[in-house]
Amino acid sequence: KEPFYVMNMDELDKPQKYQYMDLFNHQTSLQNEKVRERLRIIAAHGDYDEAKVELKEKGLDSQKRNYVVLNPLGQSPTVCTMPDDFIHYSAYRPMTVREMARLQSFDDSFVFQGKRQTGGNNRQKEIPQYTLVGNAVPPLMARAIANTLLKHIK
Repeated sequence: KEPFYVMNMDELDKPQKYQYMDLFNHQTSLQNEKVRERLRIIAAHGDYDEAKVELKEKGLDSQKRNYVVLNPLGQSPTVCTMPDDFIHYSAYRPMTVREMARLQSFDDSFVFQGKRQTGGNNRQKEIPQYTLVGNAVPPLMARAIANTLLKHIK
């Protein structure tokens, strides 16, 4: 079946409202087997602190300590500019640009340009997609602020 997108869960019952479109900025990062296993163990435990004993036993511990496993039924933490801060709840991988953009309330029709991510000195010349998303004001929040300001200006 071709993928489709709906505005909210209620729309799933209304097939005439399905929107078929290309999904941009949804490329996953390649992870080596060691990293994938580390992320799987952290996700199984729920967070890094709970997983660190098993990770150390398996030689998979890391200097990075701020892994967050996303809860599909709960609130998301604040979106940052680094994709590897978040672990997808079932795929055991960092979030894609599109997934982070959805958390920020960007519509799927919005396409982020430029490189997905950069490092080192390149960050002085280029703004990667993850940084664009992480530094953005969420569109729904911007709309709410604008509407509130308009009410008080009138």
